[in-house]
Amino acid sequence: MRITHPQAAFQGIAPENVFFVANDQQIQLGTGYVMQFFQGELYPERPNHLFLQIDCQPSARALMFGALLARAYQLKAQNPGLPARLYTQVSPDDLQMLRFYESCGLKNDDGEDMFRFLPPPGVPQAPMGMVFASVPLQDEASQNAFLSRVNAQRIQPFTRDYLQLWQQQQHFMALGFYRNGQPVSECILTGAGSSATLLMIYTRSEYRRQGMAKNLLGAASALLRERGVNTMYTHIFRRNAPQVALMRRLNGAFVRTVTALPGMNLD
Repeated sequence: MRITHPQAAFQGIAPENVFFVANDQQIQLGTGYVMQFFQGELYPERPNHLFLQIDCQPSARALMFGALLARAYQLKAQNPGLPARLYTQVSPDDLQMLRFYESCGLKNDDGEDMFRFLPPPGVPQAPMGMVFASVPLQDEASQNAFLSRVNAQRIQPFTRDYLQLWQQQQHFMALGFYRNGQPVSECILTGAGSSATLLMIYTRSEYRRQGMAKNLLGAASALLRERGVNTMYTHIFRRNAPQVALMRRLNGAFVRTVTALPGMNLD
C-alpha cells in the first residue's frame, strides 16, 4: 500500500495534513486527515488539540493511523511547550472503530454526554454591579460576534445556520450577565413544550469560581418555568471539570453518550 498527499487543499485542510491511501494496484482505499486547533478556555491544562479522522478500508486503517500520528507529532513539535491531545470522534455504537482506536493506544475515556436536570431555582436578575439582558442578535455581525465568544469555549463550533434554526424554537433564549457593556457570562437555550435544552453556557475566565454560570442558569430557568418548562437537557464534555461539577451541583442524571471522543495525550 502507498500513502500520498493531495496536490491541493482537501475540504479546506492543508495538503500536508491530509493523506490518501491506495493499494499496490493504485486503487484508492480511503483518506485521513489531522487538524490542529487551540482551546485554552475549555481545556487550559492541555490546550493544543489535534483532531484526526480516518475514512478508509479496514485493511488500510493501521497504516493511515501511523501516518496521521507521525504528522500529529510534527504539529505538536511546532509548539513544544504546549501540552497536546490527539483525539477523534466516533459513534458510541461503532464498536469496531472504538476497538481499532483502542488497539492504537487511544483511550475511550472522553465523550459528549447528555444529562437531564430540573430547572434550578433563581431570579431573573444579575448580581450587583451587572446587568441581566438578552444577547443582541438582530443582524449578521452581532450573531457572528456572539458565536465567536461562544465557540471560544467549545471544541465543536456552532454555526449561524444552527443559531438561526434554534431561534425558531418556542423557548429560544440567548442571555447574559454584563458589566460595563462587556459579557461576564452568557448562555443559549432552546426547546418547546415542557422541556428545554441548554446548548451552551460559559463564564469569562476572570469571573470563574464565583457561581456566575449557576446564577445565570437560575435566572434563565425562572423565565422558562413561567413558560411551563419542567425538564432541561444539556450536553457536557466528560473531561471538562467545570461542566461535570455543574451537573453534579444540579443533580443531573446521565441520559446517554452522544459522541465518544477517544484520545491520547502527546507528551
